[in-house]
Amino acid sequence: MSGTTAPTPPQTISFNEIPYSWQVPGTYVEVRPNYSQAGLLPYPANVLIIGQMLASGNAQQNVPYPLVQALDAQAWFGAGSVAADMAAAFLAANPYTQVSIMGVGDAAGAVKAAGTLTIAGTATQAGTLALYVAGKRIATAVNVGDTAATVAGNVLASIQDVTGLPNALPVSAAVAADVVTLTALHGGTLGNQIDLRLNYQPGDLTPTGITATIVAMAGGATDPTITAALSAISDTWYTDIVMAWSDATNTSALEAALETRYNAMGKLDSHAYGAIAGTYGTLAADAATLNSRFRSILGVQNPLNPSWEWAAAFCGQASFNLANDPARQLRGLSLPGILAPAQGDRFTLVERENLLLDGITTFNVQVDGTVSLERAVTEYKTSALGVPDTAWHDIMVPKTMSRIRYDWAGYVTLTYPRNKLADDGTLAAEYDTSVVTPSRMKGSWASRSTLYEQQGWIENSGTTAAQSIFVRDQNDRNRLNARQQVQVIGNLMILAAALEFQV
Repeated sequence: MSGTTAPTPPQTISFNEIPYSWQVPGTYVEVRPNYSQAGLLPYPANVLIIGQMLASGNAQQNVPYPLVQALDAQAWFGAGSVAADMAAAFLAANPYTQVSIMGVGDAAGAVKAAGTLTIAGTATQAGTLALYVAGKRIATAVNVGDTAATVAGNVLASIQDVTGLPNALPVSAAVAADVVTLTALHGGTLGNQIDLRLNYQPGDLTPTGITATIVAMAGGATDPTITAALSAISDTWYTDIVMAWSDATNTSALEAALETRYNAMGKLDSHAYGAIAGTYGTLAADAATLNSRFRSILGVQNPLNPSWEWAAAFCGQASFNLANDPARQLRGLSLPGILAPAQGDRFTLVERENLLLDGITTFNVQVDGTVSLERAVTEYKTSALGVPDTAWHDIMVPKTMSRIRYDWAGYVTLTYPRNKLADDGTLAAEYDTSVVTPSRMKGSWASRSTLYEQQGWIENSGTTAAQSIFVRDQNDRNRLNARQQVQVIGNLMILAAALEFQV
Protein backbone atom coordinates (compact mmCIF):
# COMPACT_ATOMS: atom_id res chain seq x y z
CA MET A 1 0.00 0.00 0.00
CA SER A 2 1.22 3.44 -0.86
CA GLY A 3 2.58 5.38 2.13
CA THR A 4 3.02 2.35 4.39
CA THR A 5 6.31 1.10 5.76
CA ALA A 6 7.20 -2.56 5.69
CA PRO A 7 7.63 -4.02 9.14
CA THR A 8 11.23 -4.40 10.31
CA PRO A 9 12.16 -8.04 10.75
CA PRO A 10 13.17 -8.87 14.30
CA GLN A 11 16.84 -8.87 15.12
CA THR A 12 18.57 -12.06 16.07
CA ILE A 13 19.53 -11.96 19.73
CA SER A 14 22.31 -14.30 20.69
CA PHE A 15 22.52 -15.89 24.11
CA ASN A 16 25.58 -17.30 25.85
CA GLU A 17 23.82 -19.43 28.50
CA ILE A 18 20.27 -20.15 27.28
CA PRO A 19 20.00 -23.01 24.75
CA TYR A 20 18.31 -21.85 21.54
CA SER A 21 15.94 -24.89 21.48
CA TRP A 22 14.96 -24.98 25.19
CA GLN A 23 11.42 -26.39 25.76
CA VAL A 24 10.74 -26.37 29.51
CA PRO A 25 8.44 -23.49 30.45
CA GLY A 26 9.83 -20.76 32.67
CA THR A 27 11.62 -17.45 32.67
CA TYR A 28 15.34 -17.67 32.06
CA VAL A 29 17.44 -14.54 32.28
CA GLU A 30 21.16 -14.47 31.72
CA VAL A 31 23.05 -11.55 33.19
CA ARG A 32 25.84 -10.02 31.21
CA PRO A 33 27.58 -6.65 31.06
CA ASN A 34 27.41 -4.23 28.18
CA TYR A 35 30.76 -2.54 27.68
CA SER A 36 29.81 -0.18 24.88
CA GLN A 37 29.77 2.81 27.26
CA ALA A 38 32.50 1.58 29.59
CA GLY A 39 34.98 4.09 30.94
CA LEU A 40 38.74 3.64 30.81
CA LEU A 41 39.94 0.20 31.80
CA PRO A 42 42.12 0.06 34.92
CA TYR A 43 45.78 0.18 33.95
CA PRO A 44 47.89 -2.34 35.91
CA ALA A 45 51.11 -0.36 36.39
CA ASN A 46 53.83 -2.76 37.52
CA VAL A 47 57.49 -1.91 38.07
CA LEU A 48 60.58 -4.12 38.07
CA ILE A 49 63.89 -3.12 39.67
CA ILE A 50 66.99 -5.06 38.62
CA GLY A 51 70.05 -4.53 40.81
CA GLN A 52 73.19 -6.20 42.04
CA MET A 53 72.91 -8.38 45.15
CA LEU A 54 75.43 -9.54 47.73
CA ALA A 55 76.15 -13.10 48.75
CA SER A 56 74.87 -12.18 52.22
CA GLY A 57 71.37 -11.74 50.82
CA ASN A 58 68.92 -14.60 51.23
CA ALA A 59 67.04 -14.08 47.94
CA GLN A 60 67.43 -16.25 44.87
CA GLN A 61 69.09 -14.61 41.90
CA ASN A 62 66.96 -13.64 38.89
CA VAL A 63 63.71 -14.11 40.81
CA PRO A 64 61.40 -11.10 41.27
CA TYR A 65 60.18 -10.39 44.80
CA PRO A 66 57.20 -8.12 45.53
CA LEU A 67 58.59 -5.07 47.33
CA VAL A 68 56.76 -3.20 50.08
CA GLN A 69 59.45 -1.80 52.37
CA ALA A 70 63.15 -1.04 51.94
CA LEU A 71 64.25 -3.16 54.91
CA ASP A 72 62.99 -6.27 53.13
CA ALA A 73 65.33 -5.56 50.23
CA GLN A 74 68.31 -5.32 52.60
CA ALA A 75 67.52 -8.76 53.95
CA TRP A 76 66.91 -10.23 50.51
CA PHE A 77 69.91 -8.73 48.72
CA GLY A 78 72.28 -7.71 51.49
CA ALA A 79 72.67 -4.51 53.49
CA GLY A 80 74.48 -1.92 51.39
CA SER A 81 73.80 -3.75 48.13
CA VAL A 82 72.96 -1.91 44.95
CA ALA A 83 69.55 -3.61 44.84
CA ALA A 84 68.73 -2.49 48.39
CA ASP A 85 69.82 1.09 47.57
CA MET A 86 67.56 1.10 44.52
CA ALA A 87 64.63 -0.19 46.55
CA ALA A 88 65.01 2.63 49.06
CA ALA A 89 65.37 5.29 46.36
CA PHE A 90 62.33 4.03 44.44
CA LEU A 91 60.08 3.80 47.49
CA ALA A 92 61.09 7.29 48.63
CA ALA A 93 59.80 8.60 45.29
CA ASN A 94 56.85 6.24 44.88
CA PRO A 95 55.51 4.07 47.72
CA TYR A 96 52.22 3.36 45.92
CA THR A 97 52.83 1.59 42.60
CA GLN A 98 53.14 -2.17 42.54
CA VAL A 99 56.83 -3.00 42.31
CA SER A 100 59.00 -6.11 42.31
CA ILE A 101 62.76 -6.33 42.67
CA MET A 102 65.22 -8.83 41.28
CA GLY A 103 68.81 -9.42 42.33
CA VAL A 104 71.76 -10.35 40.13
CA GLY A 105 74.96 -11.57 41.80
CA ASP A 106 78.50 -10.41 41.13
CA ALA A 107 80.13 -11.80 38.02
CA ALA A 108 82.73 -14.51 38.45
CA GLY A 109 86.14 -12.92 38.78
CA ALA A 110 84.75 -9.43 39.32
CA VAL A 111 87.14 -6.90 40.86
CA LYS A 112 86.04 -4.56 43.64
CA ALA A 113 86.71 -0.84 43.43
CA ALA A 114 88.63 0.86 46.24
CA GLY A 115 89.45 4.38 47.39
CA THR A 116 91.27 5.98 50.30
CA LEU A 117 91.07 8.81 52.80
CA THR A 118 94.47 9.87 54.09
CA ILE A 119 94.72 12.04 57.21
CA ALA A 120 97.74 14.21 58.03
CA GLY A 121 98.66 16.65 60.78
CA THR A 122 97.53 17.17 64.35
CA ALA A 123 94.30 18.96 65.23
CA THR A 124 94.75 22.45 66.69
CA GLN A 125 91.03 23.10 66.76
CA ALA A 126 88.11 20.94 67.78
CA GLY A 127 85.47 20.29 65.16
CA THR A 128 83.89 17.70 62.91
CA LEU A 129 85.34 15.94 59.89
CA ALA A 130 82.45 15.47 57.45
CA LEU A 131 83.04 12.59 55.04
CA TYR A 132 80.41 11.75 52.43
CA VAL A 133 80.21 8.23 51.04
CA ALA A 134 77.67 7.75 48.23
CA GLY A 135 75.84 10.84 49.46
CA LYS A 136 75.63 9.67 53.09
CA ARG A 137 77.22 12.02 55.64
CA ILE A 138 79.62 10.43 58.13
CA ALA A 139 80.56 12.83 60.90
CA THR A 140 83.66 12.23 63.02
CA ALA A 141 84.39 14.35 66.10
CA VAL A 142 87.91 15.77 66.22
CA ASN A 143 89.47 17.04 69.43
CA VAL A 144 92.43 19.33 69.92
CA GLY A 145 95.61 17.27 69.86
CA ASP A 146 94.17 14.36 67.86
CA THR A 147 96.86 12.91 65.62
CA ALA A 148 96.35 11.73 62.08
CA ALA A 149 96.24 8.11 63.22
CA THR A 150 93.67 8.95 65.91
CA VAL A 151 91.43 10.77 63.48
CA ALA A 152 91.74 7.95 60.93
CA GLY A 153 90.78 5.39 63.56
CA ASN A 154 87.81 7.48 64.64
CA VAL A 155 86.68 7.82 61.01
CA LEU A 156 86.68 4.04 60.75
CA ALA A 157 84.57 3.80 63.90
CA SER A 158 82.12 6.35 62.50
CA ILE A 159 81.81 4.38 59.29
CA GLN A 160 81.18 1.19 61.19
CA ASP A 161 78.48 2.93 63.23
CA VAL A 162 76.40 3.59 60.10
CA THR A 163 77.01 0.39 58.16
CA GLY A 164 74.13 -1.45 59.81
CA LEU A 165 70.47 -1.29 58.95
CA PRO A 166 68.79 0.82 57.70
CA ASN A 167 71.56 3.17 56.49
CA ALA A 168 74.06 0.64 55.23
CA LEU A 169 76.93 1.95 53.12
CA PRO A 170 77.98 0.33 49.83
CA VAL A 171 81.55 -0.04 51.11
CA SER A 172 83.58 -1.80 53.76
CA ALA A 173 86.39 0.05 55.52
CA ALA A 174 89.75 -0.65 57.10
CA VAL A 175 92.45 1.55 58.58
CA ALA A 176 96.22 1.32 58.59
CA ALA A 177 98.01 4.13 60.44
CA ASP A 178 96.60 7.35 58.95
CA VAL A 179 94.93 5.81 55.86
CA VAL A 180 91.32 4.68 55.71
CA THR A 181 90.72 2.32 52.80
CA LEU A 182 87.19 1.98 51.47
CA THR A 183 86.33 -1.04 49.34
CA ALA A 184 83.12 -1.55 47.39
CA LEU A 185 80.93 -4.38 48.63
CA HIS A 186 80.27 -5.42 45.04
CA GLY A 187 82.68 -6.43 42.36
CA GLY A 188 82.24 -4.62 39.04
CA THR A 189 82.28 -1.15 37.58
CA LEU A 190 79.41 0.19 39.71
CA GLY A 191 81.83 0.49 42.61
CA ASN A 192 83.77 3.09 40.65
CA GLN A 193 80.73 5.37 40.91
CA ILE A 194 80.67 5.46 44.71
CA ASP A 195 81.37 9.09 45.49
CA LEU A 196 83.84 10.05 48.23
CA ARG A 197 84.11 13.67 49.27
CA LEU A 198 84.51 16.03 52.19
CA ASN A 199 82.51 19.06 53.33
CA TYR A 200 79.51 19.06 51.01
CA GLN A 201 76.99 20.87 53.17
CA PRO A 202 77.29 24.54 54.18
CA GLY A 203 79.06 24.67 57.52
CA ASP A 204 81.14 21.56 56.90
CA LEU A 205 84.78 22.47 57.61
CA THR A 206 87.84 20.34 58.23
CA PRO A 207 89.23 21.17 61.69
CA THR A 208 92.36 23.34 61.70
CA GLY A 209 95.62 21.42 61.78
CA ILE A 210 94.21 18.42 59.96
CA THR A 211 94.38 17.79 56.23
CA ALA A 212 92.42 15.07 54.52
CA THR A 213 93.12 13.75 51.02
CA ILE A 214 90.75 11.53 49.08
CA VAL A 215 91.63 9.16 46.29
CA ALA A 216 88.46 8.37 44.35
CA MET A 217 87.02 4.90 44.07
CA ALA A 218 88.52 3.07 41.10
CA GLY A 219 89.60 -0.32 39.83
CA GLY A 220 86.23 -2.03 39.80
CA ALA A 221 85.83 -4.34 36.82
CA THR A 222 83.62 -7.00 35.26
CA ASP A 223 79.88 -6.53 35.62
CA PRO A 224 77.27 -9.29 35.72
CA THR A 225 74.90 -9.67 32.79
CA ILE A 226 71.12 -9.45 32.92
CA THR A 227 70.42 -12.04 30.24
CA ALA A 228 69.05 -14.59 32.70
CA ALA A 229 67.04 -11.89 34.50
CA LEU A 230 65.37 -10.80 31.28
CA SER A 231 64.60 -14.39 30.34
CA ALA A 232 62.94 -14.90 33.70
CA ILE A 233 60.43 -12.09 33.04
CA SER A 234 59.98 -12.56 29.28
CA ASP A 235 56.26 -13.34 29.69
CA THR A 236 55.52 -11.07 32.66
CA TRP A 237 53.72 -7.72 32.46
CA TYR A 238 55.98 -4.89 33.66
CA THR A 239 55.15 -1.37 32.57
CA ASP A 240 58.39 0.13 33.91
CA ILE A 241 61.85 -1.37 34.36
CA VAL A 242 64.92 0.17 35.97
CA MET A 243 68.30 -1.50 36.02
CA ALA A 244 71.51 -0.49 37.75
CA TRP A 245 74.00 -0.83 34.90
CA SER A 246 74.67 1.32 31.85
CA ASP A 247 77.40 -0.74 30.18
CA ALA A 248 77.02 -1.57 26.49
CA THR A 249 76.33 -5.29 26.99
CA ASN A 250 73.49 -4.91 29.46
CA THR A 251 72.08 -1.85 27.73
CA SER A 252 71.89 -3.69 24.40
CA ALA A 253 70.22 -6.69 26.01
CA LEU A 254 67.63 -4.54 27.75
CA GLU A 255 66.83 -2.41 24.71
CA ALA A 256 66.39 -5.50 22.53
CA ALA A 257 64.00 -6.92 25.11
CA LEU A 258 62.05 -3.64 25.20
CA GLU A 259 61.58 -3.73 21.42
CA THR A 260 60.26 -7.28 21.62
CA ARG A 261 57.94 -6.45 24.48
CA TYR A 262 56.49 -3.40 22.68
CA ASN A 263 55.97 -5.29 19.44
CA ALA A 264 52.36 -5.94 18.39
CA MET A 265 52.84 -9.63 19.06
CA GLY A 266 54.62 -9.05 22.37
CA LYS A 267 51.89 -6.96 24.03
CA LEU A 268 54.03 -6.43 27.14
CA ASP A 269 54.84 -2.75 26.77
CA SER A 270 57.64 -1.61 29.06
CA HIS A 271 59.61 1.59 29.47
CA ALA A 272 63.07 1.46 31.05
CA TYR A 273 64.96 4.02 33.10
CA GLY A 274 68.63 4.54 33.79
CA ALA A 275 71.22 7.12 34.73
CA ILE A 276 74.72 7.80 33.51
CA ALA A 277 77.37 9.63 35.50
CA GLY A 278 79.94 11.56 33.50
CA THR A 279 81.09 14.83 32.09
CA TYR A 280 79.16 16.60 29.36
CA GLY A 281 81.54 15.16 26.77
CA THR A 282 81.24 11.64 28.18
CA LEU A 283 77.46 11.79 28.18
CA ALA A 284 77.37 13.09 24.61
CA ALA A 285 79.63 10.24 23.49
CA ASP A 286 77.53 7.64 25.31
CA ALA A 287 74.31 9.06 23.89
CA ALA A 288 75.64 8.69 20.35
CA THR A 289 75.38 4.90 20.75
CA LEU A 290 71.85 4.91 22.21
CA ASN A 291 68.61 5.14 20.24
CA SER A 292 65.82 3.30 22.05
CA ARG A 293 62.23 4.58 21.94
CA PHE A 294 61.52 2.80 25.18
CA ARG A 295 64.31 3.90 27.50
CA SER A 296 65.02 7.19 29.23
CA ILE A 297 68.29 8.05 30.95
CA LEU A 298 69.28 10.86 33.27
CA GLY A 299 72.70 12.42 32.81
CA VAL A 300 74.57 13.77 35.84
CA GLN A 301 78.11 14.95 36.49
CA ASN A 302 79.96 13.97 39.69
CA PRO A 303 76.84 12.89 41.58
CA LEU A 304 76.96 12.25 45.32
CA ASN A 305 74.28 9.57 45.09
CA PRO A 306 75.37 6.80 42.75
CA SER A 307 73.70 6.55 39.36
CA TRP A 308 71.56 3.58 40.33
CA GLU A 309 69.84 5.67 43.00
CA TRP A 310 69.17 8.44 40.47
CA ALA A 311 67.71 5.87 38.09
CA ALA A 312 65.47 4.31 40.75
CA ALA A 313 64.17 7.69 41.93
CA PHE A 314 63.51 8.71 38.30
CA CYS A 315 61.60 5.49 37.71
CA GLY A 316 59.63 5.98 40.91
CA GLN A 317 58.35 9.41 39.92
CA ALA A 318 57.77 8.52 36.28
CA SER A 319 55.96 5.23 36.90
CA PHE A 320 53.51 6.81 39.33
CA ASN A 321 52.76 10.00 37.43
CA LEU A 322 52.64 8.51 33.93
CA ALA A 323 50.27 5.80 35.14
CA ASN A 324 47.98 8.59 36.37
CA ASP A 325 48.31 10.57 33.13
CA PRO A 326 50.60 9.21 30.39
CA ALA A 327 50.37 12.42 28.35
CA ARG A 328 51.47 14.87 31.05
CA GLN A 329 55.08 16.01 31.24
CA LEU A 330 57.20 15.26 34.32
CA ARG A 331 58.72 18.71 34.62
CA GLY A 332 59.18 19.91 38.18
CA LEU A 333 58.76 16.53 39.89
CA SER A 334 61.37 16.13 42.61
CA LEU A 335 63.70 13.20 43.20
CA PRO A 336 63.51 12.75 46.99
CA GLY A 337 66.71 11.74 48.73
CA ILE A 338 68.89 12.71 45.78
CA LEU A 339 71.52 15.30 46.63
CA ALA A 340 72.24 17.99 44.08
CA PRO A 341 75.64 17.98 42.39
CA ALA A 342 77.97 20.77 43.47
CA GLN A 343 77.39 24.09 41.72
CA GLY A 344 80.32 23.62 39.37
CA ASP A 345 79.12 20.17 38.34
CA ARG A 346 75.69 21.27 37.14
CA PHE A 347 75.19 21.51 33.40
CA THR A 348 74.69 24.90 31.82
CA LEU A 349 71.59 25.87 29.87
CA VAL A 350 73.31 25.24 26.54
CA GLU A 351 74.67 21.91 27.72
CA ARG A 352 71.22 20.80 28.85
CA GLU A 353 69.78 21.82 25.49
CA ASN A 354 72.33 19.68 23.69
CA LEU A 355 71.87 16.77 26.07
CA LEU A 356 68.14 16.80 25.38
CA LEU A 357 68.82 16.73 21.66
CA ASP A 358 71.13 13.77 22.32
CA GLY A 359 68.31 11.88 24.04
CA ILE A 360 69.38 12.44 27.65
CA THR A 361 66.88 13.54 30.31
CA THR A 362 67.83 16.67 32.25
CA PHE A 363 67.14 18.03 35.71
CA ASN A 364 67.11 21.30 37.63
CA VAL A 365 68.22 22.18 41.14
CA GLN A 366 65.86 24.36 43.14
CA VAL A 367 67.05 27.05 45.53
CA ASP A 368 66.70 24.69 48.51
CA GLY A 369 68.86 22.07 46.79
CA THR A 370 65.97 19.84 45.69
CA VAL A 371 66.65 17.98 42.45
CA SER A 372 63.69 18.02 40.06
CA LEU A 373 63.14 16.70 36.57
CA GLU A 374 63.35 19.24 33.77
CA ARG A 375 62.41 17.33 30.62
CA ALA A 376 62.10 13.57 30.36
CA VAL A 377 62.95 12.29 26.90
CA THR A 378 63.73 8.95 25.30
CA GLU A 379 67.05 7.99 23.74
CA TYR A 380 65.45 7.96 20.30
CA LYS A 381 66.98 10.34 17.75
CA THR A 382 67.04 8.71 14.31
CA SER A 383 64.92 6.30 12.29
CA ALA A 384 66.12 2.85 11.25
CA LEU A 385 67.50 4.49 8.10
CA GLY A 386 69.47 7.06 10.07
CA VAL A 387 67.13 9.97 9.38
CA PRO A 388 66.71 12.44 12.26
CA ASP A 389 63.33 11.75 13.83
CA THR A 390 61.55 13.42 16.76
CA ALA A 391 58.42 11.26 16.68
CA TRP A 392 59.28 9.43 19.92
CA HIS A 393 61.32 12.19 21.58
CA ASP A 394 59.33 12.84 24.74
CA ILE A 395 58.59 10.03 27.16
CA MET A 396 54.87 10.84 27.01
CA VAL A 397 54.61 9.59 23.42
CA PRO A 398 55.38 5.88 24.00
CA LYS A 399 53.58 6.00 27.35
CA THR A 400 50.42 7.49 25.81
CA MET A 401 50.44 5.10 22.88
CA SER A 402 50.90 2.16 25.25
CA ARG A 403 47.98 3.29 27.35
CA ILE A 404 45.69 3.73 24.34
CA ARG A 405 46.70 0.39 22.85
CA TYR A 406 46.12 -1.37 26.18
CA ASP A 407 42.70 0.20 26.69
CA TRP A 408 41.56 -0.34 23.10
CA ALA A 409 42.62 -3.98 23.05
CA GLY A 410 40.85 -4.63 26.34
CA TYR A 411 37.73 -2.75 25.24
CA VAL A 412 37.44 -4.74 22.01
CA THR A 413 37.94 -8.01 23.86
CA LEU A 414 35.23 -7.14 26.37
CA THR A 415 32.77 -5.68 23.84
CA TYR A 416 33.19 -8.18 20.98
CA PRO A 417 34.37 -11.38 22.69
CA ARG A 418 32.61 -13.92 20.42
CA ASN A 419 31.28 -11.78 17.63
CA LYS A 420 30.88 -12.79 14.04
CA LEU A 421 32.31 -10.63 11.25
CA ALA A 422 30.34 -9.50 8.21
CA ASP A 423 30.51 -6.85 5.52
CA ASP A 424 28.70 -3.57 5.96
CA GLY A 425 25.16 -3.56 4.57
CA THR A 426 24.54 -7.29 4.77
CA LEU A 427 21.36 -8.73 6.25
CA ALA A 428 23.39 -10.55 8.87
CA ALA A 429 24.91 -7.25 9.99
CA GLU A 430 21.52 -5.59 10.06
CA TYR A 431 19.62 -8.16 12.10
CA ASP A 432 22.14 -10.16 14.15
CA THR A 433 23.43 -8.34 17.22
CA SER A 434 26.37 -10.70 17.49
CA VAL A 435 27.76 -9.50 14.15
CA VAL A 436 30.37 -6.78 13.92
CA THR A 437 31.24 -4.95 10.72
CA PRO A 438 34.03 -2.57 9.71
CA SER A 439 31.78 0.45 10.17
CA ARG A 440 30.60 -0.68 13.59
CA MET A 441 34.18 -1.17 14.70
CA LYS A 442 35.07 2.25 13.32
CA GLY A 443 32.19 3.70 15.30
CA SER A 444 33.55 2.07 18.44
CA TRP A 445 36.99 3.53 17.68
CA ALA A 446 35.49 6.99 17.21
CA SER A 447 33.69 6.72 20.53
CA ARG A 448 36.80 5.51 22.28
CA SER A 449 38.90 8.25 20.69
CA THR A 450 36.50 10.80 22.10
CA LEU A 451 37.04 9.32 25.55
CA TYR A 452 40.83 9.50 25.09
CA GLU A 453 40.55 13.15 24.13
CA GLN A 454 38.37 13.84 27.14
CA GLN A 455 41.16 12.38 29.26
CA GLY A 456 43.58 14.84 27.68
CA TRP A 457 45.71 12.14 26.03
CA ILE A 458 45.04 13.10 22.39
CA GLU A 459 43.49 15.95 20.43
CA ASN A 460 41.44 16.34 17.24
CA SER A 461 39.79 12.97 17.80
CA GLY A 462 36.95 13.79 15.40
CA THR A 463 39.36 14.28 12.54
CA THR A 464 41.67 11.37 13.36
CA ALA A 465 38.78 8.95 13.90
CA ALA A 466 37.33 9.94 10.53
CA GLN A 467 40.73 9.34 8.92
CA SER A 468 40.96 5.87 10.46
CA ILE A 469 40.21 2.92 8.19
CA PHE A 470 38.66 -0.47 9.02
CA VAL A 471 38.42 -3.07 6.24
CA ARG A 472 37.71 -6.76 6.06
CA ASP A 473 40.70 -8.76 4.85
CA GLN A 474 40.19 -9.98 1.28
CA ASN A 475 42.05 -13.23 1.88
CA ASP A 476 40.85 -14.05 5.38
CA ARG A 477 37.14 -13.43 6.01
CA ASN A 478 37.73 -13.84 9.73
CA ARG A 479 40.13 -10.91 9.93
CA LEU A 480 39.47 -7.18 10.27
CA ASN A 481 42.35 -4.88 9.37
CA ALA A 482 42.61 -1.31 10.60
CA ARG A 483 44.74 1.81 10.43
CA GLN A 484 43.82 3.88 13.45
CA GLN A 485 44.90 7.49 13.69
CA VAL A 486 45.56 9.54 16.82
CA GLN A 487 47.31 12.81 17.51
CA VAL A 488 49.09 12.76 20.87
CA ILE A 489 48.41 15.93 22.80
CA GLY A 490 51.24 18.44 23.22
CA ASN A 491 52.69 19.89 26.43
CA LEU A 492 53.61 23.45 27.26
CA MET A 493 57.38 23.13 27.26
CA ILE A 494 58.40 26.47 25.83
CA LEU A 495 56.80 29.90 25.66
CA ALA A 496 58.60 32.05 23.09
CA ALA A 497 57.47 35.65 23.10
CA ALA A 498 58.52 39.08 21.99
CA LEU A 499 57.76 41.62 24.70
CA GLU A 500 57.55 44.97 22.97
CA PHE A 501 57.11 48.45 24.32
CA GLN A 502 55.71 51.34 22.36
CA VAL A 503 57.61 54.56 21.80
